[in-house]
Amino acid sequence: MRTTLIRSLNLVTATALVGFAAITACGDDAGSSSLQCVGETCDLVCEGESCVAECTQGADCNLDCSESTCDLTCGSDSVCEADCHVSGGCDTTCQGKSDCIIDCSEAGNCDLDCAGGSNCEITCKEDCGGGCSGTSTCSTACDQNCDIGCTGTGDCTLTCKTNCFTCCKGSGTCVLECSDDEVTECPGGNGNETIKVCGRECPDPSQCQYGAEE
Repeated sequence: MRTTLIRSLNLVTATALVGFAAITACGDDAGSSSLQCVGETCDLVCEGESCVAECTQGADCNLDCSESTCDLTCGSDSVCEADCHVSGGCDTTCQGKSDCIIDCSEAGNCDLDCAGGSNCEITCKEDCGGGCSGTSTCSTACDQNCDIGCTGTGDCTLTCKTNCFTCCKGSGTCVLECSDDEVTECPGGNGNETIKVCGRECPDPSQCQYGAEE
C-alpha cells in the first residue's frame, strides 16, 4: 500500500513537471524579453518594450507584439503569426519551409527576410520592406513607401497605393500593383536586375533587399 502511494505521488509530480516545462517552453512568462516555442502550439505575449521570439521544429506560434517591437525567427516547418499592428517595428526571419503572417496594418517599419521555400505575408501601413530568396513566395500589402526584392526562384507580389518599388534578380518573379499611381520599369538596371516603381523616382540598386541567401 505504501509503495503504491509513493508511486502514485511520483507519477503526479512527474506529470506536473512535464506540464510546467511545456508552458515555459512556450514563453508564457509575458514579462520576459526572450520567448521561445519549440514543436508546440504557443501563444506568446510581449509586454516589455521589445522582445526576441523564436519558433522552431514545427511550432504553431502566435506572437502578440501589439504594444512592443519584436524580432521573430520562424523556422523548420513552423507556422507563425505576429500581431504588430499597433506598435510596428517587427523584424521577421522566416526559413525552412515555414509560413509567416505579419500584421503591421496600422503601423510601419516591419521588415521580412523570407527564405528556404517559405510562404510569407505582410500587411503594412507604411515603411515596410522585405527580401525573398530561394524558392519562397512573398506577399506584401502596403499603403505607401514599401519595397520587396526577389532572387533565386522566389515569387514576390507587392500591392500598394503609392511610393513603392520591387526588385528582381536572376529567376525571381516580381509583381507590383499600385492603385493610385502608374507602375513603370526603371531603365538600365544592374545586370540581370529589374526594378519597378510607382509614385516615386527609381531607387539606387543598392536599396534593393534580397534576404539572407543573396
